[in-house]
Amino acid sequence: MTHLWFATCMNFSSYRYFYMAALAAMMMGTIGVIARYSEVAPASLTFYRLGLGAFILALYLALTGQLRFIIARPPLLVLLNGVLLASFILCFLSAIQTISLTLAILLVYLAPALSAIIAHFLFAERLTSRTFLLILLAFFGFAMLQEFQIDSRIEQQQGLWYALASLITYTAFILLNKKVPDTVPLYHKSFYQLLVGSCCVLPFMVNQPWPEAQQWIWLVIAGLFPGFLALICALQAIEHLPTRVFGTLAYLEPVVVITAAWLLFAEPMSWLQWLGALVILSSGVAQAWLTQDTEIK
Repeated sequence: MTHLWFATCMNFSSYRYFYMAALAAMMMGTIGVIARYSEVAPASLTFYRLGLGAFILALYLALTGQLRFIIARPPLLVLLNGVLLASFILCFLSAIQTISLTLAILLVYLAPALSAIIAHFLFAERLTSRTFLLILLAFFGFAMLQEFQIDSRIEQQQGLWYALASLITYTAFILLNKKVPDTVPLYHKSFYQLLVGSCCVLPFMVNQPWPEAQQWIWLVIAGLFPGFLALICALQAIEHLPTRVFGTLAYLEPVVVITAAWLLFAEPMSWLQWLGALVILSSGVAQAWLTQDTEIK
């Protein structure tokens, strides 16, 4: 029994970064549910998601006597990633004001696959034929979730540029986080990325109303789960996993979004959407199994 318990713990330890990537994607997927229930404006929700995330992390470090991790001056690359974090969120929110949500999401979710392809050339994270096929399969599954429908009636070309900017900044966020030195503590880079991101959104808060009492509950939840915990898990996964693995598991986020819409808001799910969710999950599991342990830091 002791041997079995030890083997189980070792197996969990070996694959903990896969679990972190999956948890990060699923927690980030809850922001749509929070937005629906809280009825908070996108700019306000982004600000409090990042700002409260930074506050919760600082509070946790204070209570555990680990504030030393955030006292030192952050590296320039960490600050840049904070700007990118806020940029891709704001660009996406701006895009969906003038173009279809489907088109905006499809463009943004090219980022994990694009990151894996760029990492193949820049970081020597070689793509095999099987891993490249799994990346394509994950994106194909996401297209199935959207039922292969893209609204071609784009009213404003500006919205398309916002979506492309979101794609570029999200891709850069994934790639540049991999280049942050291993000597930079996880809590340090997480705190400053959240803090800088919230500061970038601050100018958009000038004309925003103060949240009502019942909205604060949802804002705290946003800061805790898709803010603080999701970023902690995502940064650990990005640091230790090959880009192609993180990119594949990131597609769990749209699965969570569509499933939550079906369960909580009675939005219909067709058989094609369910099949697409299965394809995404299967490609993520297959990618994890095909990755050699030596690729995990």
